[in-house]
Amino acid sequence: MIGHESGIEEIAADENPADLYPCMNTLGIHAEARAQLYSLVTGSFLDDAMQLEPLVRQLTEDGPNIHLLDTSLTRQLSDRDEDDIEELVSLWLECEPIEALELDGEDLSDFLFQFVHFCKTAIQGDGLGVYLYSDG
Repeated sequence: MIGHESGIEEIAADENPADLYPCMNTLGIHAEARAQLYSLVTGSFLDDAMQLEPLVRQLTEDGPNIHLLDTSLTRQLSDRDEDDIEELVSLWLECEPIEALELDGEDLSDFLFQFVHFCKTAIQGDGLGVYLYSDG
């Protein structure tokens, strides 16, 4: 989702963020699979890429949780053009966590185009960030 930090701090555990902020479906692409993408984008090791979604809020002890996409990564993703996205998709499809999800290239491409669009929107807004909402 895209939001301001102050608004993210006000989300209650029983609220649906999609009712409050622009959101997108992650298609079941979990943190490890997203870290593979981040590693491809940044050229960093997977362990380092796993740190690019730090926890910013734990709504209850068992979740849900809200993570903030690293600002530098948000900017790197926002700089991607259509050809870059297609190349990233082809590389990302070869990563084991993505293969295990059994997503086809079209679904992954649609996800990444929308994710990049969210990053572009966040970069253009004053104080906006890309946040990830997870069940725990």
